Amino acid sequence: MSTLSASIQPAVAVRPLPMPHRQTLVERRSDGSLILRPANPPPAITQKSFVDFVESWALTRGETAVFCERGSDGTWRRLSWRELWQQVQCVGAALLELGLDQAHPLMLLSGNSIEQAVVLLAAEYVGIPTAPVSPAYATLSQDFGRLKAIVDLVPPAALFVQNAASFERALGTLAHLHAPAIAVQGAGAGQLDWATLAQTELNASRRAAVAAAHAAITPDATARVLFTSGSTGTPKGVALTYGNLKAVAAYYADNLAFLLDTEPVFLDWLPWHHGLGGVLNLGRAIQFGATHYIDDGRPVPGLIERTVRNLREVAPTIFTSVPSAWAVLANELERDPVLAANLFSKVLFFGYGGASLPTDIHDRIQRVAEKTVGQRIAFATGLACTETSGMGTMCGWITNTISNIGTPVPGSEVKLVPLESADGRYEIRMRGANVFAGYIKQPELTAAAFDEEGFFRLGDAVHLANPDNPSEGLLFAGRVVEDFKLTNGTWVRTGAMRLALLDRCAPLLADAVICGHDHDYVAALAWPNVAACQRLAPELAGLDAEALTQHPVVVAALSERLRSQRSQGASVHVERILLMAEPPCMDANEIADKGYVNQAVTRSRRAHLVDALFHSEPAARVARAR
Repeated sequence: MSTLSASIQPAVAVRPLPMPHRQTLVERRSDGSLILRPANPPPAITQKSFVDFVESWALTRGETAVFCERGSDGTWRRLSWRELWQQVQCVGAALLELGLDQAHPLMLLSGNSIEQAVVLLAAEYVGIPTAPVSPAYATLSQDFGRLKAIVDLVPPAALFVQNAASFERALGTLAHLHAPAIAVQGAGAGQLDWATLAQTELNASRRAAVAAAHAAITPDATARVLFTSGSTGTPKGVALTYGNLKAVAAYYADNLAFLLDTEPVFLDWLPWHHGLGGVLNLGRAIQFGATHYIDDGRPVPGLIERTVRNLREVAPTIFTSVPSAWAVLANELERDPVLAANLFSKVLFFGYGGASLPTDIHDRIQRVAEKTVGQRIAFATGLACTETSGMGTMCGWITNTISNIGTPVPGSEVKLVPLESADGRYEIRMRGANVFAGYIKQPELTAAAFDEEGFFRLGDAVHLANPDNPSEGLLFAGRVVEDFKLTNGTWVRTGAMRLALLDRCAPLLADAVICGHDHDYVAALAWPNVAACQRLAPELAGLDAEALTQHPVVVAALSERLRSQRSQGASVHVERILLMAEPPCMDANEIADKGYVNQAVTRSRRAHLVDALFHSEPAARVARAR
């Protein structure tokens, strides 16, 4: 993840941020490394994890909706806090009777839904680990390769799906597990119907079993298993314990305490099988008694319309998404004043994670905010990952730098190790109660992931915003593992180069992959922003992505942007761009669910295009700076 608000003009008011700005303590070591710690510890809380907040909200906000989701008729179906608490106990009892426990987890194959929220929280309440996986692994995949690999790491004792028909092929592939499938819709022979579980009678023995299971939970017990594939495409199982989740809740009790004086409203599409959506955003809703609308849209053509429809109706208290989604929303906000008016009406701040936010996208949204409400809305973010339970650093104050990821939050500490490139960048590492203990069944990866002091290596680089005062925050400086040298020895900072290219070519590019390993200049593979390219000339209006990638008008426009980049005097330029029509492939690990493009995998899978990009006599479709 990375960053916070940018390009703030003093003449324009910024909506105040209610988060506390904590002092940071600094330990400077003789080897040049730094240790950053928050001056204040996290507050002490009694809850074991997020689910422990449900009962109290059921008592105080019983009839208030906790989850809302579009039904088949297009209206919002709702689950109240009172109903959630009742179903958490009923489903928890039923899961225990199925024989599930710490050694026998529940795997969730489908996406966000009211029922998935219930079963996830029910399992959490009675000490049963849940393993939510990307629905694409069980639906869009052709060979189920990643799903099989995940099952080898974490063999499930039961499976959960929203619709049995949609997961029929995947369930057939996993039949050898003999794990019963729980289906919300269309349960067939040998499968368990969700309604039966949700209506389990809570007799005295079942209540006692639920209470005993909850009381037996220890901080080191596994609550959730999330999966991250990294650059190889091989799944890594990250076991998050109750202690990890409690650390996040304690941090929230400090950082988001102001939400206790409100009745928060959230709308979110981010998947619950990732840390940002499933730990931070879902946990935030449960901890602060929110009404959480499950967005059935996505930031892609054909689905963004659903998000727009939802945001026209729901005015969120905080709205968090990923940069690729903000890029699509920027287009919608510029042309839809009703959408803009509702989104900006009550929001305290925006958030994002998973990648860096391009300056162009940020500034376009701020211009709409100024026009709509006369204020700018801060973008708040930090740096974290699945292995740190989504918690690490946070920038919760107004800053003039879009890449400021803040300072370590209470409960976490950061080590900064100078990089050999001698350009003021540091490798950032984290330690704290929020950090996982190790990868499941992969001891060699676990050993490599931690340093000798137990700090987790994130693989990211940062600068100090002010070397004399680290409390002013850290500036995200890209992925260390993505950086490379040209043949002349010049370092290429892939993350910064990608952002600079997207800003220079805005709004013509949707995303880019930086290339140049074993070459003497930098080039890029990129995907076109189809709508923006179509607006370049009347004759482009009806063309599809494939035609646009080769059209002389588009190539000429990009070539002009590259030449203007050279005139700015930067030391390293992107010299060429080759546009691609084929979208990133999830099966091949080119892209994550949240929209982050894996640079190394994409270059490898599309090696023939990289070769064409660097050909001594490039084709006419290659945009060139000279």
